[in-house]
Amino acid sequence: MQLYPKVRVDIDLEDSTADLTEKSIDLAIRIASNPDPSLIGKPIAVCESVLVASPEYLDQAQQALGRIQQPQDLSQHDCLGYKNFEQHIWHLSKHDQFESITVDCRLTINEATAILHGTLNGVGISMLPTYLANRYINDGRLCRVLPDWKPKDLIIYALYSSRKHLSPNVRALIDHLEQYFAEHPW
Repeated sequence: MQLYPKVRVDIDLEDSTADLTEKSIDLAIRIASNPDPSLIGKPIAVCESVLVASPEYLDQAQQALGRIQQPQDLSQHDCLGYKNFEQHIWHLSKHDQFESITVDCRLTINEATAILHGTLNGVGISMLPTYLANRYINDGRLCRVLPDWKPKDLIIYALYSSRKHLSPNVRALIDHLEQYFAEHPW
């Protein structure tokens, strides 16, 4: 907005997909593994995730279940998941090893910051984007779980419905976001 002071911005935050044409939305920013094929998607950044839990949850769980040492151990734990997913399968990798683990999500939520707060309050283990979790890992309020295992990266997409009707303002925003994320990776 500093670069283009005459441009007006209206932001609508939702943690779900919306019909861009029906809602007259020029641009959607979505974190996904596969964006909606009916939209035009421009990858603008990578979103890394991490498995985390509160120290309190890990202490209680260790007494009842032992230490979490391998991905399969996650299936015995309380986990938090995204409500928009039918199945809760976490895809993890460690060098050239890959594991897909079905987890029991006793709590599902449709918004990432709510999952963060559930995790901070000891509800269980969650997979959170590093841009949300790192601050709490650094201050000790969250602990990494299986730190050698990395969740599958997601791509941050700028999505729009038509190349023909892409305004110069939207094009400039897409270019700005791509440059910003290149200089400030999450």
